[in-house]
Amino acid sequence: MPTFAVRFKGLMTAQERERLAAAGVELKGSRSSMVAGDPETGTVRTGRPIYTVAVEAASENEALARVREAIEPDTSNFSGWEAAPL
Repeated sequence: MPTFAVRFKGLMTAQERERLAAAGVELKGSRSSMVAGDPETGTVRTGRPIYTVAVEAASENEALARVREAIEPDTSNFSGWEAAPL
C-alpha cells in the first residue's frame, strides 16, 4: 500500500499525538507556519505549527480521512489539510 504525507495546521496535544500513534500514523515533524526576522533578536517563529505525518492508504482522500479520524473529535482545531504521495 502506498504511503502518503498529510499536512495540517494547528496545535496538537499529547492526547492527539497518542491517538495518531495508536492509529498507525507516524508524526514526521512540525514547523512554524510563519517566520519573522528581526536583525536584533534573529528569527522568531510565530503562528500555529504545520504538522507532517505519514500514513499508508490507498489514495490521498483515504489518507486524509484516516488522519482526521485518528484525532477526532478535535479536527475542528486544525486547518489547511493536504495530502501527497510520500
